[in-house]
Amino acid sequence: MIRFAQDRDFDAVLALWKRCFPGDEAFTQWFFHHRFRPAETLLDEEDGALCAMLQMLPYRLRDARGMRPVTYIYGACTAPECRRQHRMDRLLAHSFALDRQMGRAASILIPQEEWLFGFYDQFGYQTAFFVDTQTIERAASADCGGALCRLTERDIAEMQALYPDGGMCLLRSDGDWRAQLALFEALGAGVFGLRRAGRLTAYAFVWRDGADGLLAQEACGAEVPALAQAVLHTCGCARMRVTAPGAGQKLGCIRYHDDTPVRRGYFNLMFN
Repeated sequence: MIRFAQDRDFDAVLALWKRCFPGDEAFTQWFFHHRFRPAETLLDEEDGALCAMLQMLPYRLRDARGMRPVTYIYGACTAPECRRQHRMDRLLAHSFALDRQMGRAASILIPQEEWLFGFYDQFGYQTAFFVDTQTIERAASADCGGALCRLTERDIAEMQALYPDGGMCLLRSDGDWRAQLALFEALGAGVFGLRRAGRLTAYAFVWRDGADGLLAQEACGAEVPALAQAVLHTCGCARMRVTAPGAGQKLGCIRYHDDTPVRRGYFNLMFN
């Protein structure tokens, strides 16, 4: 039987999540405390046992036909003993039908591994979302020509102004920005910005990456290299991997429920 979760399913959902996504207890606790909603969690159960599940998280996408609601498929997983039974096939098909009922234009997702891009092809997903990555080594000088700051909810409007504003991209609400700020403050190295003459010129959501590295999962703005140097010196790290809007590395897929043409676009910070 396929149905949406209820409060009584919390323990079973959490248990399956931990079986399928082991090794990051801190994030699991954060997600289930701050973001998990039973009504957005689609379950496949048999004889009272939870066999597979996925999250149908609501977002808005700007594409060739304007700004439209879409579903982000997240946390899709199947219990090991229930695999190779086409349970995820049925869950995805059910989610597509629900999307159409709710007036959602598309389903989007981020494959967890490279080979899964091919797996999702069979369901109509096409690779559409890309990022650029580079590694920045710490320079001898810490002078970045601006003021490094930690960003908070008060800075959301300025961050939004630096977010990609052309082509296809996922739109973030204030709530989406607040959730990511809270996540990186709780578990990451933090969210940093560079100000010049009082104006925000770059921002970065930063994780620790090993003993001597950092990962800027999303960095936007004209002065990302200067921001990276300032953060590296402040955190005492040698290098930073920087991910930014671009076209070099595939990240996510889209399945339209109509004939909208697929274009290259950007999203990130999707709890990925």
